[in-house]
Amino acid sequence: MDSVTHLALGACTGEILLGKKLGKKALLWGALAQNLPDADTFVSEFFSADKSYLVHRGITHSLSFAIVIGLGLALAAKSIHRKENIPFRLLAFFFCFQLLLHDLLDTCNSYGTGLLEPFSHHRFSINLLFVADPLFTISLVVASLFLMLKKTSNKQRLKWAWAGIIVSACYLCFACFNKLYADHQAEASFANQKLHPDSYFSTPAPFNCMLWYIAAAADSGYYTGYISIWDDFKQPVDYGYHPKNYALVNNIHNSLLHNLEEFAGDYFTISRSGDGLYFNILRFQQRHGWLDTKAPFAFSYPLTSGNADGLLLQRGRLAGWNKKTLKAYLMRIAGKKYPLSPLKK
Repeated sequence: MDSVTHLALGACTGEILLGKKLGKKALLWGALAQNLPDADTFVSEFFSADKSYLVHRGITHSLSFAIVIGLGLALAAKSIHRKENIPFRLLAFFFCFQLLLHDLLDTCNSYGTGLLEPFSHHRFSINLLFVADPLFTISLVVASLFLMLKKTSNKQRLKWAWAGIIVSACYLCFACFNKLYADHQAEASFANQKLHPDSYFSTPAPFNCMLWYIAAAADSGYYTGYISIWDDFKQPVDYGYHPKNYALVNNIHNSLLHNLEEFAGDYFTISRSGDGLYFNILRFQQRHGWLDTKAPFAFSYPLTSGNADGLLLQRGRLAGWNKKTLKAYLMRIAGKKYPLSPLKK
C-alpha cells in the first residue's frame, strides 16, 4: 500500500498497543515500524531498473525480516524507554506485529510480496486492493489526525483508533465480496462467450474496489476486460485479445529478460513499436483499458534500448489522466459507459 496508509495504520495500532504507556510516542513508533519495510525503495535506486522491481517488496517484506528487525527495534525501544519499564515481550510483539501487518497488507496489491525471502523467491498477492485506495485509507487518516491533535488525557483516543481500523476492515470485507462477485461474473462471461481460458485473475482498477480488471490466459495470448459490480450483465463483457508474441524474443537471452519474466510471472506479452520490442506485464493493467480494450499496458518496458528507469511503472499508471478520462472512469465504475471515448477526441 501507499506510505500514507502505512503511516496512519501504524499510528492507530500504536495507540491501541502502547498508547497508555508511551502516549503520542507510540504513534511515532508505530508509523516508523509500519514504513520500515519500504526502505528497500531507497536501496533499489542502486540497481538497474529491471532488478529494482525485484528488490522492492523482497527481503525487507519477508516474515524473517519482520521477526529479526522487530526484535531489534524492541531492544532499542527498551533501552530508550527505560523509565517507562515496558516489558520486552510487549515491545517485541508490538514491533513484530507492525512489520508483519505491513507485509500482509501489501499482499493485497497486485505487485507481489516476497514473504518467504530469502528461502523462496515466490511472490504472494491476493489482488484485493489497489496500491492506493482512498476509501480504505480515509478512516485511518482521520483517526490518526485526531490522535496527533488531541491530548493524551482525552478519553476518546482509544475509540477513535479502533474506529479507524474497524472502518478500514469493513471496507476490506466489502472488497472481498466484490472480488468474489466479479470473479463469478467473469467466469459466467467466459462460458457465455466461449473463451475457455486456462487461467485468469482479477484485480481492482485504480483507487476503488468496485471496478475490476480481468486477465485470462487462453491459447497463445490473453483476454483482458473490466467488470463493475454495477454492470448490467445482460450485456456481454467487452474483452480485448493480446497475443503473447514470445517468439519475438527467441534470440534475446540476457539478465534483463530473465528479471522481467521473474517479476511478471505467467502474465506478460511482447509487443513491437517501430524498431523496438517492449515487455508488458499484464497485472498492472492497461492505460484507460476501461475505455479501450486495445489500450497499451501501463507497464511496458523497452527490451532493445537502455532508456528505462525505476519510475517507468508509475508514469505508465498515471499517463493520460484528465477531466474527461476521470469522468469516463467514474461512469465506468458506476456500470455505465462513456458515450464517446475521450481518448479519441
